[in-house]
Amino acid sequence: MLTTNHVTSLFDMNGRIALVTGGVQGLGWQAGEALSEAGATVILTSRNERKAQAAADKLQAQTGNPCRGLSLEVSDENSWKSAMNTIQIKYQKLDVLVNNAGGRKVTVSPSSSFCDPAMDFLDERPLEEWQYSLDVMLTGVFLGCRAASPIMKKQGYGKIVNIASIDGIRGRDLRLYQNTGLSPTVPDYMACKGAVINFTRGIAVVLAPYGIRVNCLSPGGFKRSQPQAFIDSYSYETPLGCMGDDAKDLKGAVLFACAPASDYMVGHNLVIDGGFTAW
Repeated sequence: MLTTNHVTSLFDMNGRIALVTGGVQGLGWQAGEALSEAGATVILTSRNERKAQAAADKLQAQTGNPCRGLSLEVSDENSWKSAMNTIQIKYQKLDVLVNNAGGRKVTVSPSSSFCDPAMDFLDERPLEEWQYSLDVMLTGVFLGCRAASPIMKKQGYGKIVNIASIDGIRGRDLRLYQNTGLSPTVPDYMACKGAVINFTRGIAVVLAPYGIRVNCLSPGGFKRSQPQAFIDSYSYETPLGCMGDDAKDLKGAVLFACAPASDYMVGHNLVIDGGFTAW
């Protein structure tokens, strides 16, 4: 019989209820997959309930553990209230929240001066696109933490993992985007991710006495069908010489942050970037 401090037990998520926002693709999907493979009951969210349920059905078939899809607009307070009400009725608890959902709007053409690293990219960033980023990536994280914390306080235990980015730690070399057809990292994205890191620290020390551990993850560049020119340039600037692989390089970090193995970690920003920020 395994003890609770056996390394296998420290990563065991059986009996845990985990909510992953924006869980139908990318990091959200990988987070859900990691938690489900470790035994958790995983709830994946999307604005589109059918997409969320389709992803949940796929994950359940893949891992054999219960999964559910749930509609959630992370920037809407009432949507969070509805989601938490559904979870409380169905499961009577919530052990893990991964605040992953994000998004930005970029309507400029990649051929515009917006993609010229010599320009001040504040000039062409529309206010409504800036506001959209803040609503989803920052206000959404705030609303998620606020919605989950009463449930976790009552339990005396919980894990909240906010997804930030290395763009919240350092500036980005926009020359990486030249001749790639990709739009560059935008100022609101960097502002939001930097804010998420410090917001995490701020609420972590407030919620820790209730047994709630709040931390964040800051991924670097991960390979997701970008043009080869971008992959090559980014890899050159990374000590490991490559971009990350969603299927393995993020899953372990997510599981660690959500599992009992990290119970003594509070207010930490775990960077997964192949050394990109270590130069």
